[in-house]
Amino acid sequence: MLKVLHLADTHIGTRQYGLAERRADFSAAFLQAVELAISEGVRAVVHAGDLFDSRNPSTEDLRDTLMALVRLHEAGIPFLGVVGNHEQKRGVQWLDLFAALGLAVHLGREPYDLDGAQLFGLDYSGRRAVELELPRLQGGVLVAHQMLDRIDLARGELKFSHLLKACRDSGVEIVLLGDYHEHRSWLEEGLLVTYPGSTERWRASERDPRGVSLIDLETKRLERRELRTRRFVYIDSGSASASHEGLLADLAAHDLAGAVVCIYFSDGGRLQELEEEALRRGALAVQFLHRATPPGGKELPGLEEAPELERELEPSALEELLAQKLAELDLSPRGRAIDSIIRDERVPDSNVDPEVSKLLEG
Repeated sequence: MLKVLHLADTHIGTRQYGLAERRADFSAAFLQAVELAISEGVRAVVHAGDLFDSRNPSTEDLRDTLMALVRLHEAGIPFLGVVGNHEQKRGVQWLDLFAALGLAVHLGREPYDLDGAQLFGLDYSGRRAVELELPRLQGGVLVAHQMLDRIDLARGELKFSHLLKACRDSGVEIVLLGDYHEHRSWLEEGLLVTYPGSTERWRASERDPRGVSLIDLETKRLERRELRTRRFVYIDSGSASASHEGLLADLAAHDLAGAVVCIYFSDGGRLQELEEEALRRGALAVQFLHRATPPGGKELPGLEEAPELERELEPSALEELLAQKLAELDLSPRGRAIDSIIRDERVPDSNVDPEVSKLLEG
């Protein structure tokens, strides 16, 4: 047995809803996964990207992460990872810093040998085709931070089919992915492809329990382990025409102490009263999720049937929307580098032009 713990999208540093408690929750989920890896006696922890929520994590975030990595190091469990789009920097990555400290391995195109299993990695590379030059490996494992079209088995064409084809051609048998925040796993012509999902609810719409995957690289057997995360209470009558009194009654029927309360609404009326009532009953935070109604007046389905219709009123949605729009632009590597310069908070506005010019000249 060659068991590893597969996780991704820990997004350490997410100060969700502007709350220090939520920042601590994301760090706690990562540490919980580390303790699970130790108790399960896995051979390695494999992280498929977005360790941090930002390319500029705070001192608190770095402290929490280093403490968890030291725990793994003391237990003799290597931490193997790739870089996701949220934490990706120009030049040296945070993962490279941890590698220099002997606390991590930044997986790349040179295979890493784990008791005979060959693992290699691909950092986030946008939505454009990736030129793959994978070594010939028998039973190899690819770790990547990429979004595949076929995260729902009922959906059609696989946009990144070239990625999986390259894996099959090179002898890869397992693909451990990150970027999609829900757990998915399927066999693609004998190739095991899996997302572990996020370890904390980065968006309120991530309603399923959060967790990680335990995978035997020899047998491809996968087991799920749920993580204990902060409660999210969903007040959803199932009708866009739900009455205000009905929503208040639903609030009264739940234990809201310490929970994030998510209330579905359609008309925007008297939301402040609902928020005040939830906070009075001990909620940590209150979020409102909008149910859209088309011009014809017919109610549109709820979250489960049509997640694209949901509108979430929270700060993290802006960063997600920006990431989606950049992905749609299908920027070249140089274009992404320019974007990185522009959005790097450490680069003063007066230095943006010189930095971009230097990049282009190089």
